[in-house]
Order: sequence, then C-alpha cells, then structure tokens
Amino acid sequence: MNNVLHAHNGVAGWYKIEAFRVDGQGNEVPGSRRVAADWFPNLITNAGLDLLGTTGSTPVQSFCRVGSGNTAPAFTDTALVSQVAVSSTVQSDTNGVDRTGAFYGWRRRTIRFVAGTATGTLAEVGVSALAAGPLFSRALILDGGGNPTTITVLSDEVLDVTYELRIYPTMTDATGSVVIAGVTYAWTARPLNNATYDSRWGQYIGCGVGFNTTAGNISILGPSALATLPAQGSTPTSPVNGTSMNPQAYTAASYQRSFRMDFDLNDGNVAGGIGAFFAATESFQTGGAWAWGLSPKLPKTSSFKATFTVRMSWGRYTP
Repeated sequence: MNNVLHAHNGVAGWYKIEAFRVDGQGNEVPGSRRVAADWFPNLITNAGLDLLGTTGSTPVQSFCRVGSGNTAPAFTDTALVSQVAVSSTVQSDTNGVDRTGAFYGWRRRTIRFVAGTATGTLAEVGVSALAAGPLFSRALILDGGGNPTTITVLSDEVLDVTYELRIYPTMTDATGSVVIAGVTYAWTARPLNNATYDSRWGQYIGCGVGFNTTAGNISILGPSALATLPAQGSTPTSPVNGTSMNPQAYTAASYQRSFRMDFDLNDGNVAGGIGAFFAATESFQTGGAWAWGLSPKLPKTSSFKATFTVRMSWGRYTP
C-alpha cells in the first residue's frame, strides 16, 4: 500500500527592536532602554520557505541582520540591500501557543548586537539560518502606523532585535480520498491543539519541517495507528506504534515534504481496523501534532505490511 494524506501550516513573523545604553563595564544603564520600533510584520521570502524544507536542526532565525537599505521587500530577496551588521548572540529564546484567536504556536528569539556594531541609521532587518546564507525574512522597519521609517542607534547603544515566528495550522478539517486494493477510503486531516502538544507547536519552530522519525522512543509520538480519529482538543488513545517514519527528499520551491509511515507485519494491527494515524514533531522539527482519519476503517493484520505517506505543506499565513 502506498497512499498520500495531506496537512498544511501557515507561517508568519513579527519584529520588535529595542536599544539601550551601557556603562563602562558593559552594564545596561537603568532607564535608558527604548522601543525603537514596536511589533511590525515581515515578508517571508521564497528562499525562506525553502529553508523550512532543508534547514534541519539549524533554526531559520539563527542570525539577525540589520541594514540601511530602503527598497521595498520582495519574495525573491535573499539579502539585505545594504547590510550594516549581523549577529547570532541569542539573548533569550521562548516559545508557547496562543489561543486568544486563531490558534498558533510561536517562538520568540531576541538577538543582541553589542554596542558599536549596529551604529547609525537603520531601515531594514532580516533573519537567516546562516550568517551569509539566504534570508528567511526581510522587512523595512515600520512605525506605529505601518509606514517605513528609520531608527538611529548611537555608538554606546546595544541593539536587541526580537523575532517572533508563528505557525498556524489549518484548523478546519482537510479531506480527500485514496483507493486501496480497490476500496475507496475517505481521509480527514486534523491538527490537535490539546495542551499536551503545546511544545510540539512552539518549542522548535524555525527548524526544518518534520515529524518524529523513530517509532519507539516516545510511544505516543511515534507514527501510530488508532482505532478512531481523535476529536479536536483531545489526545489519541491506545496508539499502536508503527515501525518507522522516514522523511522523503525535499524538492526546491515545492514548499511541501513527505514522510513515509511504515507498518511491518506485527505493527499497526488495530482490532477492527485502522481508523486513524497520528504523528507529532520532536526535537528540532517544525510541524505540530496531527491525526489523519480513514473511513471506512482499514483492515491490517500480521499477514501483510502497510506503507502510508503523509505530506506536510506550508506557506505564508493569511488571516
């Protein structure tokens, strides 16, 4: 058996820029911190979307770059127009989920430029996986009204740039069908936002898209077969681990990657038939927690093996 089931995440990012003075010992001068530019959105580049398919354990926001160029961002951008400084000094790295509106996971990294390195008039900002690699995102610095502006960083000021990367799963069930051994099965893709999986949605955002690839190390996170499709807000019950889950090669500019679930003779044999599959991300992966339901249930016994492919796609989030 070899069949494809789908899922989709949207991605978006926001910047905040602060500056403060330091004394002769390098300590922050109390009361000197200022918000040079409050939260404003960015443009995620085409190269940035590709990075999510290829970057692996290196976060796409590992480096921050600032510059003085004022050319409007474009999807084809790979570098700043006029770079002034680059830094990878992580001051903080936090993550979580937001349920106040559209559900999303977030990871917020603050990268610091020491005094004297990002001095002058700045108009653009970006983040990237490598110091000189293609930009994941680029933005003109915006004022409170959403208009391009510039900020001035003095020679005795430290610059803190915070980048918040968000992942928005498509919460509405996606559906489709596959034909297996002459039988048509309807499938349903459903992201699971139970608090149990909060770290799967937020902790490693920015690393390559992926799912747990080893079935036994954390039982519920391995590729699992289930009797029924879990309801939204719940957790899977009585999962039966698969044999393995293997990432397939990424094709540039496709913004999707497939992962093959393998169930050997003695794996995935659910009484009454397989009603759903479950997979979640682990360390250094972006993706979340997902279940894919089948109707009618698929019979699977120790007489044969089964192979299924789940395909995660991603793109720029639009509300």
